[in-house]
Amino acid sequence: MKVNLPVSGCAVQFSANANILSTTNPKGTITYVNPDFINISGFSEAELLGVNHNIVRHPDMPPEAFAHLWQTLKAGRSWMGLVKNRCKNGDHYWVSAYATPMQRNGETVEYQSVRTLPPKALVDAAEHLYAQLRNGKKTHYLRPSRLSVRMRLALASAGLNLLGFTALGLVGVLSWSHAAIVAPLFTLLLGGLLYHGLRPLDALARKAKNIADNPLSQMLYSGRRDQFGQIDFTLQMLNAETRAVVGRIADSARQLNNEVDELAAAVDKSNCATLQQQGETSQVASAITQMASSVQEVARNAQLTASAVSLADQETDRGRQLVEQTRQHIDSLASEVQQTSTVIHQLEQHGQEINRVLEVIQSIAEQTNLLALNAAIEAARAGEAGRGFAVVADEVRGLASRTQQSTAEIQGTIDTLRCSTEDAVVAMQRSHSKAEASVEQALFAALALDGITQRVGEISDMSVQIAAAVEEQSAVSDSIQCNLNGISQANQSNVLASNQSRTTAAHVAKLAERLQLLSAQFWGRQRNE
Repeated sequence: MKVNLPVSGCAVQFSANANILSTTNPKGTITYVNPDFINISGFSEAELLGVNHNIVRHPDMPPEAFAHLWQTLKAGRSWMGLVKNRCKNGDHYWVSAYATPMQRNGETVEYQSVRTLPPKALVDAAEHLYAQLRNGKKTHYLRPSRLSVRMRLALASAGLNLLGFTALGLVGVLSWSHAAIVAPLFTLLLGGLLYHGLRPLDALARKAKNIADNPLSQMLYSGRRDQFGQIDFTLQMLNAETRAVVGRIADSARQLNNEVDELAAAVDKSNCATLQQQGETSQVASAITQMASSVQEVARNAQLTASAVSLADQETDRGRQLVEQTRQHIDSLASEVQQTSTVIHQLEQHGQEINRVLEVIQSIAEQTNLLALNAAIEAARAGEAGRGFAVVADEVRGLASRTQQSTAEIQGTIDTLRCSTEDAVVAMQRSHSKAEASVEQALFAALALDGITQRVGEISDMSVQIAAAVEEQSAVSDSIQCNLNGISQANQSNVLASNQSRTTAAHVAKLAERLQLLSAQFWGRQRNE
């Protein structure tokens, strides 16, 4: 047997109205404890649940008591007795325990134990008797009486009858012969009447023994070993059974009351949440309505955008065509500029050739002028004979001079033309470069317009997709609106159901309170009896 130590020897006092209740599975593992058990034992609920019930067994309890307890319970019968339990801190408390097996379909599913405060006289008797059992002393209290009450009363009456007739014979009221005859007859008659008349007592005692057969507890509770003690103990056990049932009902009513309070709180919380959800659902429904309007507006804008994109696509295509035409014109202009540049280059070459001719003419004019000068000198030397030649020489020199002057003027004009031609060549080169750049830019513009056309096409496709998506979203919004309407109706139904549950919970709470009051009243009356 498990020995729980240490023990302090200090007794814990608790209220006579305490209802210590616990249940175990068939293996003795605790499955339920009520608050009175927790408060008196000092163990927490977590420390008690899931462990064997012998956690509160006190080492002063004799093994015989628990052996009879388990023998009785396993036989499917109830057991009552005085038990000394140990607290967590080593203190102890005495209880009058009533244990009974709970069966389902003929099979034991749990053991239930209800304990109450026993009278001090019973505690003192139990301390004395349990100490003798622990010390190994065989006490006669555990042996039932061999003679029944009916037999003892019959023998006692017979003995008293014999004594009475003997006394009558001694005092001379009856003669010895008459007394010897009458006394046995009367004794047999009276004894037979008593023995026969007390037969119901034997039957009652046998019935009582079938209900409660526990000599140790019988001696403690009734103080007798005979049939009267058996009947007394059985009546006390039946009374304890009634108290146990009422105590369990009271504990169940307490739990029901607590659960009803929790249910009412949960219903109130659910009701508030449902009302809040209903409000939020209304807001969402309003937002969905606004979103539906926005979706329709987006759909219209998407259609307008698609139309605008189509127009932009057409305008872009026309712009691309114009750019292509411009590129072609610029390309033609570049070709003409190139040809003009070639002509100017040729003109520059011709100018250079003229310049070379002028240089030859200038050289000839200079030589002519020199020859005319030499001729004039020779004419002067010739005198009158060379006068005519001098005139001719002067004319030649004048012509040479005018030729040089004209050549110089032509040279200046040609130089000016050459400079202008060079400027024209440079300008033509710049124009040609700009024309090539314009052609390149026109190509870039054409490519850009092609890209714009492609992007506009993509935008057009996306606009179509947006329009389709908007239509789907509009359909989804309508579906959501219908669902929200359904949710709103469901919330209203939930509110009604919550209110009905709240009312039902209140009714159950009243019933639990009445049940608790009735059980408390019956419990108090049973404790006072």
